[in-house]
Amino acid sequence: MGYEKLTFTVIEQHGKIEVRQYDAYLIMKVNKPSNQGFSTLFNYISGGNTRHQKISMTVPVITDVSNKNYIAFTMPKTLRSDYPAPTDPNIQIIEMPAKTYLATTFKGNQRRYKKALDALLAYAKSHHITLLDDPIMLRYQPPFLPWFLKKSDIIVEIN
Repeated sequence: MGYEKLTFTVIEQHGKIEVRQYDAYLIMKVNKPSNQGFSTLFNYISGGNTRHQKISMTVPVITDVSNKNYIAFTMPKTLRSDYPAPTDPNIQIIEMPAKTYLATTFKGNQRRYKKALDALLAYAKSHHITLLDDPIMLRYQPPFLPWFLKKSDIIVEIN
């Protein structure tokens, strides 16, 4: 099944490292660890909102990699200007402006994630690229998929 994805343009590519310009988007976010927050957000898109409206799942699922204290889903483009309000007060709807990110894609498990993150940070340091925020992870597959089939991105905002 094809899910709606965030849109971006690759500005530069250096091996596995890319500079990407992401278009503006809207997120629904909850400040809970991803293993707890996923169900809160899934309830919202399953009709747990003021309109009892079902909302299509999108990808990626966004998580904080530094201390894993939030999880976010992106809002489908068709609802970005007319979304139902959450009934759960823990859910925030946040407009994300267009931004430029340093990015890398990796497949696999936690060990491969750490290696990809280290490579991204080393690239930024060696090329004197100023990082404007903490890295975030973009997950594209469901949690039940075997680790060797999972593909994720790590992105960090830059100038």
